Amino acid sequence: MLILCDFDGTITLSDVTNLIWDHFTGRGWRDELLPPYARGEISHLDIMVTGFKAVSTPEAEMLAYAKANIAIRPGFDELRAFCAEKGWPFYVVSGGIDTYIKAFLPPEIQFFSYHAELDGYWKVTLPGGVTLAEGQDFKVYVLEKLRQEHPGMEMVFIGDGRNDLPVSLHADRIFVVKDTRLGRLLSDKGIAFTEFTNFAEVVGGLK
Repeated sequence: MLILCDFDGTITLSDVTNLIWDHFTGRGWRDELLPPYARGEISHLDIMVTGFKAVSTPEAEMLAYAKANIAIRPGFDELRAFCAEKGWPFYVVSGGIDTYIKAFLPPEIQFFSYHAELDGYWKVTLPGGVTLAEGQDFKVYVLEKLRQEHPGMEMVFIGDGRNDLPVSLHADRIFVVKDTRLGRLLSDKGIAFTEFTNFAEVVGGLK
């Protein structure tokens, strides 16, 4: 199996971007950005680009606040160890930014995310070398890339949010954080998934 796991709200117990925007910009971004995203008028990347334009906080301060207020979901090390024991590739794919993801993940875990640089404000872009076709989803792009690199492997996706729906629809098996939007969206489509709160439950499901 090949395991592809979301970061914000999945590996972490809460969304790091939401935390940063709530603290450093205020809560108005939800009313501005979420309705047009839900209607399909803007992409997830559009949300990230616009939202981080309001953040000019230096990296050290931003990361210090995130680390003080974000926890890793229990069982994450158990899942990583299980995948390593089985020889199953484990990757993280995120709609967050590399600036904070690399601060939380062990350096040996390969991840795919948006790139961010501070130049007056945090400028968010696709990672180097990635070009998406019109309407193409970033996480689906990553999944398809990994499928080519690991032919014949069953693809498992683990996630929680609305922006995890497109990639979930391309996975062979789906694990969803309990009581999250992704689960509701998949239920509406009649698509089977397994809920969890602790990554130890994912290990049990994979066994």
